[in-house]
Amino acid sequence: MAREFPRLAFLCHFRNLSPCLGSSTASRYSRTQNDSCVQVARYRAPPFPLDRSRYIPDKSDPKTPEFQKTLKFDRKLWGRHGEASGLDPSICWPTKAELAEMQEEERDWSPTLQEMQQSIAIKRSAEESDRLAREKRIAANMVRMPKLIEQVYEERRLKKEQLEETKKSKERLIAQARERLGYNVHPSSPKFVAMIEEIENEERKQKKKAKRAKQEAIKEAFKAAMATAEAAKIQDGATINTDIPLKPHKNQTDQ
Repeated sequence: MAREFPRLAFLCHFRNLSPCLGSSTASRYSRTQNDSCVQVARYRAPPFPLDRSRYIPDKSDPKTPEFQKTLKFDRKLWGRHGEASGLDPSICWPTKAELAEMQEEERDWSPTLQEMQQSIAIKRSAEESDRLAREKRIAANMVRMPKLIEQVYEERRLKKEQLEETKKSKERLIAQARERLGYNVHPSSPKFVAMIEEIENEERKQKKKAKRAKQEAIKEAFKAAMATAEAAKIQDGATINTDIPLKPHKNQTDQ
């Protein structure tokens, strides 16, 4: 222990004098069962003395580092030692190149008052135009809102009707297929699916046939009306030219 802590071993010699040293000194040490002195207070060694002598590098010496030969280092020496450094204080002022660089940096990062006012005016003008456009758009949408709401309700109604119609059509097809087969078949069975397709094809053919018959009826009615009109004109001594071409479509006239 004496090798590791020589100061502590030296102080342990005064363990018998601790009652005479007073309460402030005795409180810094305590005894253990083996009659060894243990230091309680913390110990901090004094700092090493600093060498405050001036160091002025010799620029003519080749062993002097390059950074100690720069203008920046000279300015640092003058700021640390003042006139004792033996340097000209005018080196602390920026050169023309440094001053131009500083002015350029100031123009880039620190705009003038007029430039700041102009940028603020442009920003406020843009915000005002955006606000007016937004208010105009809101007013236009508010005018259209009743019509849009009605359109949404109409679309929902049509969709609901379409779903109901599809459901009824499907139920009707299922009923017809089961009636033709004569027994209940699961809708996913191939026989049932084939029967549904057959019924749908038949209905599709019937719709085409009905549409064609309707068109033929319209043509016959038109011919009958034209014959009646022609007979009436012949009785009056005039004729109707039925070979007059129809009026061309608008897209055809444009071409």
